[in-house]
Amino acid sequence: MLSTSSIPAVGSRLLHSVYQFFPRSLSPSLPGPLSLPLLGNMLELAHDHLPSHLTSLARRYGNIYRLKCGNTTMVVLNSGDIIREALVKKWSDFAGRPHSYTGDVVSGGGRSISLGDYSEEWRAHRRLAHNALQRCSQKSLHWVIQKQALHLRQVLLDYNGRAADLSEDFTVAASNIITTLAFGKEYEKSSAELQRLHGCLNEIVSLWGSPWISALDCFPLLRKLPNPPFSRLLKEVARRDDIIRTHLDEYKMQAPSKTSEEDIAITSALLNGLGKPQDTTQGVVLTDTHVHMATVDLLIGGTETTAAWLSWTVAFLLHRPEVQYRVYDELCSVLDGRYPQYSDRHRLPVLCAVISEVLRLRPVAPLAVPHRAIRDSSIAGYFIPKNTVIIPNLFGAHHDPAVWTDPYSFKPERFLEGGGASTRALLPFGGGARLCLGEAVAKMELFLFTAYLLRDFQFVPAESQTSLPDLIGVASVVLKAKAYSVIALPRPGP
Repeated sequence: MLSTSSIPAVGSRLLHSVYQFFPRSLSPSLPGPLSLPLLGNMLELAHDHLPSHLTSLARRYGNIYRLKCGNTTMVVLNSGDIIREALVKKWSDFAGRPHSYTGDVVSGGGRSISLGDYSEEWRAHRRLAHNALQRCSQKSLHWVIQKQALHLRQVLLDYNGRAADLSEDFTVAASNIITTLAFGKEYEKSSAELQRLHGCLNEIVSLWGSPWISALDCFPLLRKLPNPPFSRLLKEVARRDDIIRTHLDEYKMQAPSKTSEEDIAITSALLNGLGKPQDTTQGVVLTDTHVHMATVDLLIGGTETTAAWLSWTVAFLLHRPEVQYRVYDELCSVLDGRYPQYSDRHRLPVLCAVISEVLRLRPVAPLAVPHRAIRDSSIAGYFIPKNTVIIPNLFGAHHDPAVWTDPYSFKPERFLEGGGASTRALLPFGGGARLCLGEAVAKMELFLFTAYLLRDFQFVPAESQTSLPDLIGVASVVLKAKAYSVIALPRPGP
C-alpha cells in the first residue's frame, strides 16, 4: 500500500509519463471553425478567392488555426513571424510535402522539385537544378533578360498607342527567358508551338486550383465518379509532357554542337548530371524524368508568375499615376539617358519600392505550396503532429495590420527611407529548404522589365474601359489580375 507521503511523488511521475506519451493533450488546442462530419471544413476551402478568405478567418481565430479536409488536418499560418518560424527556423521539421493524388498527376508521381517530398532523392534533384542555374552567370542572365525587355519594348511600340491587353505579351517575354535558359530557343507571339505550350500550362494552373479537383485529394471516393475537369487536367498534363519531351529530345540531338562557353542553356548541365551518384552516402542516381520535371518547374514557376506580376504592376500604377511619374523622374536623373543595369538597383529606391509593394500586395503564389511536418514539432507554442499539412498564407502575412499600416492600399512609399516598412517582412518566394529555386532570376526579371517599361512608356487607361482595372484578381495556384486593356504611350526619352 502506498503511504500518504509517496502520493505526490507518484503523481509527479505519472504526469511526466502522460506528458511524454501524450504531449498533444497538454498543448493548447488550435482554434479553428467548426468541422462538419465527413466534410470537415471543405466549405471554407471552396471560396473563389481562397487567400482572402483564409485571411479573414485569421481575424476571427488568430494567425495560426486549423482546418479539416476529410481526414486531413491543415494548419494555416497567417503572419510573417509564424511562417518564418516554421519554414526557416524549423525548416527541417516542415520541409516535407503532403502526398497528393492530384499533385502526383501534375508532378510525374512526385518527381518535381516543387511538389516532391523531402528525401535524399529530392535533395539531389534540387542540388542538380541549383547547380545548373548557377552555371548561368549573372552577366549572361542579364543579357537574356535585357534582350527580352527590349523585344517587349518593340511589341508595345508596334501598338501605336492603341489599347491592348498586354498579359499575353508579358507571358511571351517571360516564357522566352525560360526557354532560352532551358533550350536555347525563343519564340514569336504568333508561334503555334508557343501557343500550345502556354495553352496547356495555363490550363494546368487553372484546373489544378479548382475545388472540383482539389476535393479528390481529401475524399478518395470521389475519384470513382465522373469528373470532367479532372479528365481535362489529365489531357493537358499529357500534352505538356509531349511538348517538353520533344524539346528535350531536340536539344539532345543538337547538344554536341552547343558546347561553347557562350551556350547559356542549363539543360546541358542537367543532362550531364544524369547517371552519376548525386549523394556519396545514399548513391542517388537521377534520370531523364528528373530533368523533365525540373524543366516543368522552371517553365511554370518562371513564366506564369512573372507575367502575372507584370500585369499587377501596370494595374496598380494605373490607379496611382503619380507613382509612374516619380519612377520616371528617378530613372532620368540617375541613369542619364541610358538603360538600367541590375547593378543600378541600389541607386533606384523608388523603383525598388514599387517592386516590393506589388510583391507584398499580390504575391503571385499567395498560399505558396503546402508543407508537411516530417516529425512532431511545434509552431507558435502549439503542438504540431507529424504529417500535419502546413499552409503558409503569404497573402495574409503581407496584409497583416500588425505589421503593415493601411495594408490593403498601394503605397510604395512605405518602403522608402522613413516609410516604416522593411523588406524583411516580405516572403514572396517562401523560405528555408523550399525557398523558390528561381528567386535570383525572378528578382532580376522584375527589376529590369519594370525599369525598361517605365523608362520608355507612360501607361494610361483605355478609353473603352469605364473603370480602372480590378485589383482583387482571380485566385488559383497563381493569383492573376482580371483581363484589362491599357494604352502604352511612348515617352520622348529621358
